[in-house]
Amino acid sequence: MTETAKGRSRIASRKPTLARSAPRAFLFAALLLTLAGTSYADATGKVHGKVVGLDKLIPDVYAEAADAKNHRYNWREASPTVPAAARALFANPTREVVIAAFGTGASAPLPPIKVLVTGGRTNPTTLVVTPGTHIQFLNVDPFPHQLYEPNNAAFAPTETGHGSPRDYMAPAGAGRHEIRDQLFPSIRTFIVVEAQVVAYAVPSRSGEFTIDGLAGGDYVLRAYFNGKVAGKDSPGAHLGDKGGTFELKDPWNLAGDAK
Repeated sequence: MTETAKGRSRIASRKPTLARSAPRAFLFAALLLTLAGTSYADATGKVHGKVVGLDKLIPDVYAEAADAKNHRYNWREASPTVPAAARALFANPTREVVIAAFGTGASAPLPPIKVLVTGGRTNPTTLVVTPGTHIQFLNVDPFPHQLYEPNNAAFAPTETGHGSPRDYMAPAGAGRHEIRDQLFPSIRTFIVVEAQVVAYAVPSRSGEFTIDGLAGGDYVLRAYFNGKVAGKDSPGAHLGDKGGTFELKDPWNLAGDAK
């Protein structure tokens, strides 16, 4: 075979390979275009801010305990070696304050929430959820509890032993619900049901909070404490379709009158 013929043979043998690789290159390019087209569709954003005035929030159970007619505790004079700031009783924001983001329409039930019953309190003590959200109370104390909701026969006092759960389903319709314990009056859990809640977060002890997993759109933020709206203002937040973080410019004061 001449050199010319050999060259033609090699070229001919490559043609099927190029023909087969072209569809693969096309599919790869199409895949890249598809991924590029959906990268923002699934993007989620977050809202970050800081709340202040937390030292002015006094839980109802503290106020009740301080009332002499309830015969809860005998208060003694604080030691002079304890700093004044450490003597003040106020809310623990990581379990008693909730920052909720409200959308424009009704939302589906939120993911299940576990509430720990321990140490004469619950953690968390304030919840803001949508109707149908499943809430499970788990007793991690070594002794039993008898949780109940006043005027709700479906959640009447029932003994829940150590390590045992008790389920609660957020009812339909907006409202404020309070869970108590017949054996321990210091246990009070507030469940606020609102249909337009999209997501929520709890602030740190320093007051910072981040609500993530938000789709693009407009939201109104509301803070809750003792089962009621805390603070006078409800800031708004706007997130674009590309996600990102919306930063509250100024600290949000929750020390105003709760509604």
